[in-house]
Amino acid sequence: MKKQIIVLILILTALIPVASADVVSDLDIKVNEYNENADKLPSFLKSLLGNEVIKLVILTNDEEEIYIKAITEDAYITVFEEIDENDEIGETIIIGTSENTVQSILNSEDPLTTFLDAKDNGELIIEPVGFVNNLTFAVANVLLKLSQLLGLI
Repeated sequence: MKKQIIVLILILTALIPVASADVVSDLDIKVNEYNENADKLPSFLKSLLGNEVIKLVILTNDEEEIYIKAITEDAYITVFEEIDENDEIGETIIIGTSENTVQSILNSEDPLTTFLDAKDNGELIIEPVGFVNNLTFAVANVLLKLSQLLGLI
């Protein structure tokens, strides 16, 4: 469960979006599960990634793009909704991925590893917006790698 929570915050922070009605529903369910367990997140993730406005762009299997707005406050997801492409939401992070990648992460027995593999091989792209967010994201990536090396996640 701890790995799933970390994956969800990373996807929302850097994740979480939808591609078809089924994917949106699946993600919405995961958002509720995540919020029920957000207090179990490592403190470094809460402080670094807990207050973001995320624009998720998902390329569906039908080659259409779906846009999702997710807002985190103190590591809890307070807003999760589908938006139009041109909606101005003041995003701090943009995440791009495919419907298949989202489903792979959601259906994985080890979602953290699946998420990290997708990020590492370019199937999931995280783009912080602005200098401060780029710096914060770089620090979070270093802490994530160290946590992996130390076997903490």
